[in-house]
Amino acid sequence: MISILSSRLELVRRFARTRRSKPARYAGAFLIVTLCCALRSLLPFTSLPYLFFIPGLMFIGFCFGVGPSAFGCVLAVLAAHLFFIGEIGFNDGFPAWASSASFALVTFCMSVICASFLKSLNALSDLNERLEHEVERRTLERDGIWNVSPDLICMLSERGEVLAMNPSWQIETGHVESTLKDGAFFSFISPSQLSDALLRLSEVPVAEFDSQGPRSNGTPLHLNWRIARREGHYFAVARDISLQKERQEAFEEVRSQLQQSQKMEAVGQLTGGLAHDFNNLLTVITSSLDMLEHRLAQGKYGEVQRYVGLARNASDRAASLTHRLLAYARRQTLASTVIDPALLVQEMKDLISRTLTPRIELEVMAPKETVLCFCDAHQLENAILNLCINARDAMLQGGRLQIEVAQMRIETAQATVTLSPGEYARFRIRDTGIGMPRSVLERAFDPFFTTKPLGSGTGLGLSMVHGFARQSSGDVQIESDVGKGTTVNLFLPIHQGTAPSPDIVSLAAAEDEAHTLSGSILVVDDEDAIRDLVGETLLDVGYQVVKAATAAEALDQLARLPEVSLLITDIGLTGGMSGDELAKAALDARPKLKVLFISGFAENNMPAMALKSGQTELLLKPFAMKQLKMLIQKLLTPG
Repeated sequence: MISILSSRLELVRRFARTRRSKPARYAGAFLIVTLCCALRSLLPFTSLPYLFFIPGLMFIGFCFGVGPSAFGCVLAVLAAHLFFIGEIGFNDGFPAWASSASFALVTFCMSVICASFLKSLNALSDLNERLEHEVERRTLERDGIWNVSPDLICMLSERGEVLAMNPSWQIETGHVESTLKDGAFFSFISPSQLSDALLRLSEVPVAEFDSQGPRSNGTPLHLNWRIARREGHYFAVARDISLQKERQEAFEEVRSQLQQSQKMEAVGQLTGGLAHDFNNLLTVITSSLDMLEHRLAQGKYGEVQRYVGLARNASDRAASLTHRLLAYARRQTLASTVIDPALLVQEMKDLISRTLTPRIELEVMAPKETVLCFCDAHQLENAILNLCINARDAMLQGGRLQIEVAQMRIETAQATVTLSPGEYARFRIRDTGIGMPRSVLERAFDPFFTTKPLGSGTGLGLSMVHGFARQSSGDVQIESDVGKGTTVNLFLPIHQGTAPSPDIVSLAAAEDEAHTLSGSILVVDDEDAIRDLVGETLLDVGYQVVKAATAAEALDQLARLPEVSLLITDIGLTGGMSGDELAKAALDARPKLKVLFISGFAENNMPAMALKSGQTELLLKPFAMKQLKMLIQKLLTPG
């Protein structure tokens, strides 16, 4: 019954919404009043005169509007008086006409209400149609995004179960939907990761994290997840970032190679000065040896010690220069330690001088009080040397380079986004060069940006300095005026502690005590002269010495001589087995064996397996025999 009424009401509403012309609406009102008169004429004269006019006038208001309603009300009153009240009705007094007027007013109001109802009904219908259209449009958009999006979209239940997932899941993972829902889904996001993300949603609106899982063909799929909660469900969007990961890894590899290239470029710029210095030092050494040989042949022993001292001093200077060059040029993992920056800069003074032209005056200013900071010493050397090379290139006609180390406090008002308030060690490198315009200054720290000619620089110098400063919780700032020079301030946080105290041992005491010790030592080196000199030195102080040129020969000696308690070996050996591989094999066979590595390369090449406290040591070439004796005593002394 209700459905029948609803359908009929819908027909009336459609009839009412049909657009008609104004004459047609008034004609319709006239016809309905006429129909009401015809229906009333079928009733007795004594019946109510307005019996069928009331619904007819309401219909007119509902279907034709307010104007036709007023017209119909006037016609209804006149028709009722004329046909059903009688002609005497026109001669009635004011009360009869007042009654008819009240009828007309009431019915007109009812008609207006019906017209307003129709208008509201039409507005509601229009709104409903618009909403239906909007819902349909958004549903189509959602389905389009759901089906076309390359992102992996899914809906999860309160318990984290997969309720629905878009086709990209099958395309990207290679698994069908049923397989994913049966458990393969959790190979791309572990239950613990999902649980942690859902818990975080109580604190943040969207939880974001990365995960990794294997595709059906075994290749890795890296995903960036964003999960949000909506009306009792969880919506998750996972974006494939595998390509970005590969590009980032490739970029880091290229960046590492370019950083090393930048280091070697700086080393290359040192070559001329180093060759000059080494030739001078070698001249001193060879001349001293010639004079020593000559005086010994003459039997003049009084001047022997003088020539020995000259040769030793020159060899020490050459060793210091070589060690510093290797420390600068080698590749290594960052290793932060407590350093004295003023002492470091003073030790670098000779190295920096080699990079400058004779026209550039170098001045190093150090603080009176000790200033300590915690950073990678080799990276700091690299940063300072790069800044000095840039300063040199800006002073082609000569000038003055000033390096100042000082302690400085950054107040809150001076702090920046990258530089927090606190105590800092400030390295100020100031030159009197050509300076930089603002356009260059704004891009000075950009990787690969350089104003040098093609082939003269990689554009990584300042970016490396900036990266090192930020990694060390500091900052770097540049001030420059065209024609007046450039000042670079490198800030590193102050270390609140004491300077590292070296383990100082009296070499003389070590040598004297070594005469009271004994033992059997195996010396392995592919350089005959080094092997023989080390062997003779140890024989002189009472040790028994066995020598080997290769690792294979050394292992054979160890197998035949169980009394050997110490292995001295170079890291770089010929014959297919290196010194660290020899040490590993020897320690596997003789766990209590002590090992002393001697090498002309960086200490970072010392194998991880050999870093055993009290059982291994490293001695860098060139070394004094007193140092060798001290380390041997340290290794062979019980406890």
